[in-house]
Amino acid sequence: TRFNYINEIIEYYNSNNINIVEYGCGTCNNIYHLINNSPHSSKINSIIGIDPNLENLDNPVWAKDSNCFFDNSLSSTYKADIILAMDVLEHIKEDHTALKEWRNTLKPDGLLLITVPAFQHLWSSHDIFLGHYKRYNNKSLNDLANSAGLEAVKIHYIFSFIYPLVYFLRKCLPRGFNSNGDLKKSNYIMNSILTFMGYLEYKLGGSKNFGTSVVGIFKIGGT
Repeated sequence: TRFNYINEIIEYYNSNNINIVEYGCGTCNNIYHLINNSPHSSKINSIIGIDPNLENLDNPVWAKDSNCFFDNSLSSTYKADIILAMDVLEHIKEDHTALKEWRNTLKPDGLLLITVPAFQHLWSSHDIFLGHYKRYNNKSLNDLANSAGLEAVKIHYIFSFIYPLVYFLRKCLPRGFNSNGDLKKSNYIMNSILTFMGYLEYKLGGSKNFGTSVVGIFKIGGT
């Protein structure tokens, strides 16, 4: 589902020779998608994956030519057209500082794509296991971004179709039931259904009221 929003931000930017930075690139699934599966791969000039756990990672075989780099830091003078921060902000205690850093890495017309888990009332042991500091809603993420000098282009909830189930699992079942079990891999049929539902939700523009995640596209304020 998140690939839809990655493709969307490239469409919205509407340019060629795009330089992309992904903070918290982790296992590099998003970068792999951008290089090999995105319909906009030809528009990408370079991708830099930033993750504190990366140390001298050699470029994988799927990273074409020399347009893909991995490191655990970024030069203070580097400017990106697009920044991706997918499920990253909730892992950072000083989230306002991180947003200001990301803002300073954007070119004046650049765009920032953020996804974060939604609603503090969905907080559970699963969040603790994953190392989250908090969950957000549309307003709290937008207010935080504004205070860091960013302005929302669009912001809404996603995965609204599973919100009731997640609420039930995390709030209505006994403590201890909803621990690391959230990480269990779904079977192929269930995964296909969820992927289709996610795509349908994306085409319908997401939800303004509820969901299990927030997605936002931001630009530098006043631009």
